[in-house]
Amino acid sequence: MKTPPLTTAYLTGWLKKRGHEPFQLDWNIELFHHAPTHLKEYWDRTHLHQWQDENHYRDNVIPNITGPTIDGYVDRILENSPRLVGISTYSIEATKHLARVLKERDPKLCIVVGGQVCDPGFYGYNLAWSGPIDLVVHGEGEGPLLEIIETVEAGGEDFSHIRGLLIPQPDGQVLDTGLRDPIRDISELSWPDFEDLPMDYYTAMDSEPFAPSRAVSTLMSRGCVRKCDFCLQAEIWQNFRYRKGQDIYDEMAAHKERYGLTNFHFNDLVINGSARQLDQLCTLLIKNPLDMPWGGNAIVSRHLTRELLEKLRAAGCEFLGFGFESFSTKVLHAMGKKYDDDEVSRLLHDMHDVGMRFFSNLIIGHPAEGRKEFAETISFLVQHHHLFTEAPTSSILIVQKNTPIYRARERWGIEMDEGDALGWWLRDGSNDLAERKHRAQVMNFFYESLFDTGLKITDMDTRKDLTLGEGDIIPRTAQAN
Repeated sequence: MKTPPLTTAYLTGWLKKRGHEPFQLDWNIELFHHAPTHLKEYWDRTHLHQWQDENHYRDNVIPNITGPTIDGYVDRILENSPRLVGISTYSIEATKHLARVLKERDPKLCIVVGGQVCDPGFYGYNLAWSGPIDLVVHGEGEGPLLEIIETVEAGGEDFSHIRGLLIPQPDGQVLDTGLRDPIRDISELSWPDFEDLPMDYYTAMDSEPFAPSRAVSTLMSRGCVRKCDFCLQAEIWQNFRYRKGQDIYDEMAAHKERYGLTNFHFNDLVINGSARQLDQLCTLLIKNPLDMPWGGNAIVSRHLTRELLEKLRAAGCEFLGFGFESFSTKVLHAMGKKYDDDEVSRLLHDMHDVGMRFFSNLIIGHPAEGRKEFAETISFLVQHHHLFTEAPTSSILIVQKNTPIYRARERWGIEMDEGDALGWWLRDGSNDLAERKHRAQVMNFFYESLFDTGLKITDMDTRKDLTLGEGDIIPRTAQAN
C-alpha cells in the first residue's frame, strides 16, 4: 500500500521501450482507497486468507469489496479494446474473479497472469485450471510477455514455443513449457514506469487521514546470494544480478523530480548482495544528496560492517529489513544461513549505535528447531529486545514445492498431505502443526511482555494460528524434545 506495484511498472516500462502502448490500472489500491475505514483491515497481512480461500473470498470479499464495483473497473480495462490483459497477481481469488468477468464481457480476450505466486509449486496450476485464464507466466515476466504479445499480434494462438508458461489444455491438463533462463544483464531493463497510476492513493498510514506516502520502489538487483532452504523466491529468480550504482542514482533522482517523492524503497531480496555496488550508490548519494530517505532488505553478513552502516546512514538509508528467521545457530545453519547468533548480536548493537531502524522476521517450526532451539530464540529475544526498533513479524514454516526443503523431505523426515504446505509433520512426532501453533502461543506471551504487542503471523489468520483448535493435541513425543 505504501508504493505503486513494481511488477506492472517494470513491465510497462519494458513494453514502452519496445514500441508498445500499455495501460496499467492498480485495482488493489483503488479498492483500498475507496473502501470504508472499517473494511480497510482486509488489507492487513493477517487477512490474506480472506483473499486466497475460495469460500472466504466469495462470502466476505465479493459482497463487501470487489463485487459492487468490478463492472466499472472492467469497463475501464475494455474501453480501449485491448487484445491482451495481463494481471499481476497475489490474491488468486480476486485474480480469478476479475479474469472471469473480463472473459464474460470479451470471450476473445487473451488473459495472462504472472507474479511470484504463479510458480508451478505455488498457485500456478490452481490459476491455470481456473477456466478464464489463458496463460500463466512463472519466473521473470519480461521475456515471456513480449513473446506472447508478438504471437498475439501475428494472429497466433499456439504459445507452446514460449518458455516460462503454464498453458491450460483442452483435456483439462496443463502444459508446462519449462523454466526460462533469467535476463542476464538487468541493465537492459527499463526503469519502472508509474504513469496512469493514482500516486496520491498510496499511503504508509494505517488509519485516517491516509495521507499520501510520496514513495516508489525499484530494484538494485534481482535474485539473492543466499539459498535458504525454505525460500521460493530465490528459486524463482535463479541467480543474483545487480545494477550499477550510477544507474540506480539516476533513477532515484528522476523519480523524485517527476513525482515529488519524499521516500524511496528498494524491493530487492537483498540490497547488500554486492557490497561494492551498494557502497558506490552511497558515495553518489553523499556527494549529491537527494534528501530522500530510503531503505530495503538486507542479509546478515560480516561485510555489513559498522563502517558500511555509518555510510548507509550518511547516504540517507533509514531502515533495513532482515529475515533473521531464528536465533539458534543450529537452526540458522540448517536453513542455509551463513552466520550465527553472535554475528546477529554484533549487527544489532552496531545498528543501534548508528541509529538504524530495522524490521525483521522469524520463522517458527523449522525441522531443525526442537524446543531447545526454540528456547534459544526466545532467550536471544529477551537479551536483545531493547535493540529492536519494532517487534519482528513471524511465520509458521510452510514446506513449499520447488524449495530446497521440499526436495529434502526424506532427509528431514517430513510427511505431508498433497497441497498442504502448512500442515506437514515429522515422522518422529516431534514437530507438527499443533506443536508449531503452541510455540506461536509461547512466542506471543514474550512479545506481549517484551514489546507490548501481540504476535502477528504473516499471511495467516492470527486467531486461527495462535489458538489450538479442537483436535490440536501436542504429541507426547514432542515433550521430550
